[in-house]
Amino acid sequence: MNDKPVGAPGEVTSRGYQPLDALDEQILWEFIRNGRITISELAELLSVSPSTVSARASALRRAGVLKSVHAEIDFRRVGLPVQAMVFVRLRAQSRPHVQEYAKLITQLPNVLNLYFMGGDQDFLIHLVCTSTDQLRDVVATDISMHPIVASTRTHIVYEHALGSDHMDHLTGFDQVRHTLGPSRHSPGIFDE
Repeated sequence: MNDKPVGAPGEVTSRGYQPLDALDEQILWEFIRNGRITISELAELLSVSPSTVSARASALRRAGVLKSVHAEIDFRRVGLPVQAMVFVRLRAQSRPHVQEYAKLITQLPNVLNLYFMGGDQDFLIHLVCTSTDQLRDVVATDISMHPIVASTRTHIVYEHALGSDHMDHLTGFDQVRHTLGPSRHSPGIFDE
């Protein structure tokens, strides 16, 4: 790992970003775990000065590494009790219009997230709605009716768990990057 912070001058890697150092990663990790943590609390937790944390967080924002910190909302409490995931498969030869479709979909008020995917489905759209009737109307009218859409498949979300709420056993990105390797209990087909 590089000892230079994101905001420090230095070479950009072949991947197009400057490597993060351990402190930058710790700051990001703690923001994932608790987006409401204050600079002072973060500084105390990481045993550095508040000005260091503030400067590093600002550099991470400027570099586009720390894009934003989001609120997790109980959508039922604001009158949107139905969540769904809609898989969208595009027609053949529709690649020139993918960006146009993505922009159109992200502007729909019910869309929380849009994922452009590999595999047999092209998009995954996360929606919130007032009812299954509204969900049906949004999918049937706003999502499916575009000329490049070949098919949609809708799945209602009963519940979901936010991964960051269950990260107390982890200490940072190194554990996430760590490859699991073959299991002693269930070896893979390529294990000898």
